[in-house]
Amino acid sequence: MKQCLMGLLVLMMFGLTLSAAEPTKGGTAAAMELLITMKMDKTLADSMEQMLQIQVQSNPGIAPYKEVMRKFLMKYMSWEGLKDEFARIYAGEFTEQELREMIAFYRTPTGAKAIAKMSILMAKGSQLGVQRVQQNMAELNEMLRVEQEKQQKTQPKK
Repeated sequence: MKQCLMGLLVLMMFGLTLSAAEPTKGGTAAAMELLITMKMDKTLADSMEQMLQIQVQSNPGIAPYKEVMRKFLMKYMSWEGLKDEFARIYAGEFTEQELREMIAFYRTPTGAKAIAKMSILMAKGSQLGVQRVQQNMAELNEMLRVEQEKQQKTQPKK
């Protein structure tokens, strides 16, 4: 159960990195405008729901805990709880000018389509990752077994 939740959280945050640059006020405001333009509140909620569905499909044993997981995610991974941090991350990674250019793009028909497809693309990417891990689980288990044996041999005996 803990591993599934951790996996879900890792998938949710995949691609986000802490910024090294300190964002400016103008950059942070532009980042927030971009996130609103991108409908990040809806995208985040949709992505959480789709990834939760994928987790339940890939591990039916967690189905009884689905609502608990949803409540937890809504508490800690909601737009309201994350929006300021998202804005800071975007403002740290892009200049104010770059953010303004992205806002302009996302207001075009192609940009609007990209926004509409974003959660679908993220879900499909997550599903691909889950499938790939499942397809190769035997190899991972063998690698873990070998490493465990190696660790046991190198640890001093009690």
